[in-house]
Amino acid sequence: MVGRGVNKAGQVTIFVILAIVLVVAAASYFIFKDTLFPVKVSSTFDPIETNFLNCIQEKTQTGIKIIESKGGYISDPIFVSGSQYMPFSSQLDFLGVSIPYWHSVSGNNFEINQVPTKEEIQNQLANYLNHEVPKCNFNSFTKGGFSILKGDPNTEVLIKDNSVQVILDMDLNVGKGEESAILANHKVEINSELGSLYSDAIKFYDQEEKESFLENYSVDVLRNYAPVDGVELTCAPKIWNANEIFDTLKIATQDNFLALKNSGEKTDYFNLNIPVDSEIKVFNSIDWPNSYEVDPANSQILVSKPVGTQQGLGILGFCYVPYHFVYNVKYPVLVQLTRNDETFQFPLAIILEGNVAKKSTSFSPIQENTINLCEGPFSNLTVSLISSNLNSVEGEVSYDCLGSSCYIGSTKNGTLKGVFPQCANGKIVVNSPGYKEKSEFFSTVNDGSIFLIMDKNYEKQVFLKVQNSHANEKAIIYFSLDDESNIISYPERNKINLSAGTYEVKIYLYDNSSIKFDASTIQQCVEVPSGIGGIFGITHKECSNFNVPAQNLTNVLVGGGSGSFTFSEADLSSNKKLEISVERYNSPSSLQELQIVYTLVDAKGLGVKFI
Repeated sequence: MVGRGVNKAGQVTIFVILAIVLVVAAASYFIFKDTLFPVKVSSTFDPIETNFLNCIQEKTQTGIKIIESKGGYISDPIFVSGSQYMPFSSQLDFLGVSIPYWHSVSGNNFEINQVPTKEEIQNQLANYLNHEVPKCNFNSFTKGGFSILKGDPNTEVLIKDNSVQVILDMDLNVGKGEESAILANHKVEINSELGSLYSDAIKFYDQEEKESFLENYSVDVLRNYAPVDGVELTCAPKIWNANEIFDTLKIATQDNFLALKNSGEKTDYFNLNIPVDSEIKVFNSIDWPNSYEVDPANSQILVSKPVGTQQGLGILGFCYVPYHFVYNVKYPVLVQLTRNDETFQFPLAIILEGNVAKKSTSFSPIQENTINLCEGPFSNLTVSLISSNLNSVEGEVSYDCLGSSCYIGSTKNGTLKGVFPQCANGKIVVNSPGYKEKSEFFSTVNDGSIFLIMDKNYEKQVFLKVQNSHANEKAIIYFSLDDESNIISYPERNKINLSAGTYEVKIYLYDNSSIKFDASTIQQCVEVPSGIGGIFGITHKECSNFNVPAQNLTNVLVGGGSGSFTFSEADLSSNKKLEISVERYNSPSSLQELQIVYTLVDAKGLGVKFI
């Protein structure tokens, strides 16, 4: 009898498949049981979950406030320092809070663009909550007999226009008596304008990058509150104090930026007309880092000399003073956008070069591997400071190279042993109270040492002795040494700081009263070629009459002179005054006589002595 065969291999395959299905089903049950078959948590633990959600909400609100106050940041980017060349660092210190610049320029003249994306802000807030949420306090529950074990948090944040959503995956293993549960997923949504404020801030920033409207306002302030360029009809030089100009500009900048707004008539000069709904304020402070420079200026005094007084220019028939000054201005502003009592703020660097806005050369974020000279490599250098009588001098030492200014340190007993950034053509700069600033080019590629002789400054009182004085003169006195020039306006200022050396001293003496020049007619004649005969050098005289209107002039030049004088340290250290003798001429009664006075002053000497 023949029996029917059984396919044993097929049976095995079926059992394997069934086993796999059972394993997958079991695993799926344990993985998705909380989702597919949610376990109802005992109401005993509801107060713990409520307390935890309140804590998450409080931590989130704190994080939002930090982000809004720091331009989208909780953790600051890598710090980049400023310098004397460029006063900005990568952060603005505002009321003790460091706020990263959205756009700035580093001390070694590299652009810093650090505008955070929304994703970066969400990640920063999520990381902040991961760090802060485990600090939530459950002491009141543990004292009541609850056991609470915290797991590791994993937070996701979604910033919407008018809210911030937080989804926190963190196990809370809770228990009391015979009851226990795991509180795992926690979700809160907080009403906040962070998303809309950030969106408006980006619109503001993009328009500023495109149009430079803040720099244009800065140019207007410069031209309205400082002498930039122009012409004035006068025969006396125009004189300004650079420090007074800078002080005026700082106050004017602070006040004018405060007047900017985003409301009112579109034709309103101070209306920014930015297409956003947030209220906008722009702040500047005279106490924030800034830099003001003006050229040409060899000292704090700006002087523009008159034209029309020089020999050969009598044909003009009048005097005028043209002036043109070039300013480089750098300062920060803080932009604030406000909605429903929430404020988002970020700083920007404002830079004017040559009286115009400096354009950004790149809108992409700067790489963090830009060279900062002050970070090395270094060489060891010994700097010794002595006075002219070989006594040690204490001072502050820095090193300048390639636009970077690196503070090295202070001397002790006249000596500093420090590490200097390596540079082939840098400059050691020393400042010491009572001494002239000392600078010396010195290579720091290798270790070395240097002795520097510091020149002591002496404040000397100046007495002007005017021959033939009318008792109403005033003077502009120049003291020039090497490439430096100090100027005083006498008698308003009668003291000056001098160090030993040979000075070029020059004085312009003016009559401090009004002089009227009557109307007159001036005839000017020139030799011109005579027709065809001009080929052979034959000329004839042609004359023209110029009518000169009556003029009332103040501060007319009536004397002066110049000379080279050596001041020794012995003279300067004495208690003697510096007397300068200058001759006054009769007050000119016409422009021709005024030209003669200018010619005499250029050729006249001075008398200088200590009394």
